[in-house]
Amino acid sequence: MPIQPGKHLIFHVGTHKTGTTSVQTMMGAHREFFETQGVLFPFAGHVRNGGHHNIAWELNGDAGFDPALGSLADLAAELQTTALNSVLLSSEDFEFWYLRPDLLEQIKAVAEAAGFAVEVLLVLRPVTEYVESLYKELLKHGLSESRKTFVETIAATGAYPFKERVYRFDYAEMVAGFQASFGADHVYVLEYAAGDSNTPFFAACGTLFGAPVHHITVWGRKNLRRPPLRYRIKHPLKSLRRETLTRSEAAQLHKRFTTPISALVRVPA
Repeated sequence: MPIQPGKHLIFHVGTHKTGTTSVQTMMGAHREFFETQGVLFPFAGHVRNGGHHNIAWELNGDAGFDPALGSLADLAAELQTTALNSVLLSSEDFEFWYLRPDLLEQIKAVAEAAGFAVEVLLVLRPVTEYVESLYKELLKHGLSESRKTFVETIAATGAYPFKERVYRFDYAEMVAGFQASFGADHVYVLEYAAGDSNTPFFAACGTLFGAPVHHITVWGRKNLRRPPLRYRIKHPLKSLRRETLTRSEAAQLHKRFTTPISALVRVPA
């Protein structure tokens, strides 16, 4: 089916630590509210209290994939049958796909087969804030390396491998990767606003959809997972959860990543 005028699918690829869980939880808990505004948050691939991670896991070959939660084929069927013209597909795990044009092509093909044009939306956080926040998050999930080594690895390689993921921090490379698959005119970049990340995100969605999208304004942070009891009591690096990067650590990152977010921002007009 050719792309239909006014039909848009926003491919929200994160990134991590930019309020994605808040958006995803809001959309999943209030589907009917958003559907009255013409916006579909697909059931296919949706993981409770999160985004469409199951589709990412399926195509990544991750062990966490659960067919019962919906596959790419289920997403294709849902898009084919919906009467709504606007779709939001969201997962932080899509972030890593800028190096996998084969996977991006599958998403694009499914959307376009249902008549939807794909618009990519990334939210970027200053790299020092991202590294600091990610380190604290990974401590909850078993990271045992010192922050000094964590920062040095990222500054030297531009990435950090942890379990089945490789976190990457070169935003210019990331944006260029998505542009190569979808075209520069279809890739939009917002800068993360810690005080209110939802308002600029939904404003961008509304512009791309061609009609305002009203979100739930009283909606706090939803990524409130508590660390396991073992970690809370015994983790040797527990004290680092409240510390900020040192000047030396920040300088290493600024030296490695020289492209400012302001040079990459592209807000829908």
